[in-house]
Amino acid sequence: MTEHPDRIERTLELLLYAPVGIGLFLKDAAPQLVDMFVARGRAEIDRRQEEVQQRVTTARSLGQVAVAFGAPMLRQRVEQTVADAHRRAGGLFGSPASEPSPARAETSPSSPITELSPPPAPAVSAPTPRTPPTRPKPPEPNGELASTAGLPIPGYDALSASQVVERLIGLAPDELDAVHAYETSHRQLRTILGKIEQLAD
Repeated sequence: MTEHPDRIERTLELLLYAPVGIGLFLKDAAPQLVDMFVARGRAEIDRRQEEVQQRVTTARSLGQVAVAFGAPMLRQRVEQTVADAHRRAGGLFGSPASEPSPARAETSPSSPITELSPPPAPAVSAPTPRTPPTRPKPPEPNGELASTAGLPIPGYDALSASQVVERLIGLAPDELDAVHAYETSHRQLRTILGKIEQLAD
């Protein structure tokens, strides 16, 4: 019989006294817990800011070093590449180079002086660069370049390259030649010139 009242009393302790005690504990400890959480959060944020600042400082230092030492190295590499290209071009296209003077055989005073000619260098055929076909410019009566008055496209100078390309379709060969001559002597836009060459083919 004593076991039943003990269970009731235990239940009251858990359902009534325990919540009241927890509430009073939280009420007393809440300010300390809040201060502890605030201090923990501030310390974490300060630590992250220090890490970010350190990374920014490191990146800035690396950038300054790259700017200070990278530009001279890049300039030296470009100059070396250009020099190599000039040397190769001279070897391919046969640019004039300093040739050694023909060797003379050393002989005794009694022997005649003979000149030794250098052996002939093997002939190297230079590759012929492929150039796009050029169209002759039609001569004007007064010797001047073509003007927009004789072009088949009105308002030519006010049009963009894409607008001119759209209007090239359907023109006669002589009209294409006139546009090609005018564009070659003025703006020299590769988009228009390439379209004319494509239509002419």
